[in-house]
Amino acid sequence: MNIEASRSQMGNGKGQRRSSNGVPSFDMSCTFAEQFTAWLKGSGGGCKSDRQAQQLVSKCLKFLKFCSEDEDHLTLDIVDFCLCSPNLLFKFADSMQSEWQLGHAGRIGYLDAIAELVTYRKVNGVSEAVLRGLSTTDTYLKKVRKTVSKMMRLQWTSDLDIDVLEAKGHWATMDELLGVVSRYLPRYEAVLRTCKDTPDRASPFDLSFATKFLAVYLFIQVKGSRPMTYQYLTVDMVRTAKTNGGFVDQKMFKTAGKYGFDSLLLTDTNMSVLEGYITYIRPLLKPKCEYVLVTRNGGQHNKLGELMSKLVFEATGKYVYPTRYRQIVETSSCKVLKSADRSAISEDQKHSSNVAKVHYRKQRSREVATKARECLEKLHGDSGTKLDKEVLTRLSDLLNSSEDQDDCTCSSTDEVQEISTPPAARIKPSARKLPAKQNREDAFLMTELCPARRKSLLFTPEEDKYLKVGLKRYGFGQWTSILRDPDFHFQKGRSPNSLLNRANRKYATMDNHLVDRKG
Repeated sequence: MNIEASRSQMGNGKGQRRSSNGVPSFDMSCTFAEQFTAWLKGSGGGCKSDRQAQQLVSKCLKFLKFCSEDEDHLTLDIVDFCLCSPNLLFKFADSMQSEWQLGHAGRIGYLDAIAELVTYRKVNGVSEAVLRGLSTTDTYLKKVRKTVSKMMRLQWTSDLDIDVLEAKGHWATMDELLGVVSRYLPRYEAVLRTCKDTPDRASPFDLSFATKFLAVYLFIQVKGSRPMTYQYLTVDMVRTAKTNGGFVDQKMFKTAGKYGFDSLLLTDTNMSVLEGYITYIRPLLKPKCEYVLVTRNGGQHNKLGELMSKLVFEATGKYVYPTRYRQIVETSSCKVLKSADRSAISEDQKHSSNVAKVHYRKQRSREVATKARECLEKLHGDSGTKLDKEVLTRLSDLLNSSEDQDDCTCSSTDEVQEISTPPAARIKPSARKLPAKQNREDAFLMTELCPARRKSLLFTPEEDKYLKVGLKRYGFGQWTSILRDPDFHFQKGRSPNSLLNRANRKYATMDNHLVDRKG
């Protein structure tokens, strides 16, 4: 099993993160791109950072190339033509999803970039005809963005439900994540001892592991901050924290423009772990910068989220990155903390989890349904109670007989057997004797509303082998990927959910090795 396989299957192909790096584009060094970049970085464009400006310009150049693919040189006339053509905008929005396979958030990013370009052209003196066209495009942009945002919220309800994430292997409990630190702590202790006593015997792999462990420790045990908070954590910040109560007031993080500070509160234990790394491990990496976490080459480490996801995956077989961890923290707080405490957690993480929102909405819906059910039973009164008893009396025997047989038991043959049902239920609807007075319409309704019972697909030894190999190849939770693998030949009608049930009954994942369940 490997982390890349898990990441590549994230979301089962729907809404998964894709890149548009290979999409045709105009040259970033052209005159228009340089002028647009300068405007974005100025006060008129919102004082964007150099990186933000380049990202916006890059998106706009891809949009312009899409609209004028036959043009080699970008001119203002081409820009105005593309921006004043709503049909091209609609085609571009559809192509981002169908051809580029971008998720909804990625499409919104492009639409926002085009909106910046429209504003840039408006303030730079255009003709009245072009201005009218830009105003029309601005209106359509808002409409398209609103539609994509609505689609994204609808997708959240299904894709960000905890049950769905657990089935995909993209969710873990707090205990599982804390267990990752406990599991690798002995190895980190050994590396730290080697670096302290015999530094010349410390291998590059040991040093890289120590950096990976520290990153995971900070995310899980200190705070689920955004990666940039720890990426720009300096040695001086840590040492200053010793004199000001353990506080580190980070100003360099993704949402700094909104929050200003992302404060860390380091306990004595946290300080000890950091001090050990800074004193004995970091010098062996020959750092070329002031930051705590450095690469094997001594440079600033800018892939801390990847470090966490790899180590967690190696320990649990689940793909959990920093953003997912923040979602787990906020969602777990729903069961333990009061509303005010949950708000404090969200504010401290500088993050509002959409997964948590979906979870809260689902929990609230269940609470309302439970309360409404109690109220409905009061309205029904004794008559409703009598009706329930009558239904159970008449149907209990029929229902119980169909539940006696397991729908997916192990078998050495690949025969397809029917679920045990009452004899009357196994008779084809068209062959059942109808009362003499029942007309053709009744017969039609009975045939349509009483279809033959679905058949159960029993697992064959070959399918068990496919499932076992698939779990090793893709990881626990990637049921759709296992089912669609061309090397595996499952029976027609086999579903991802049946693979999940079969794996839960037959296998267990322990220490990254697949072990048969006994019994």
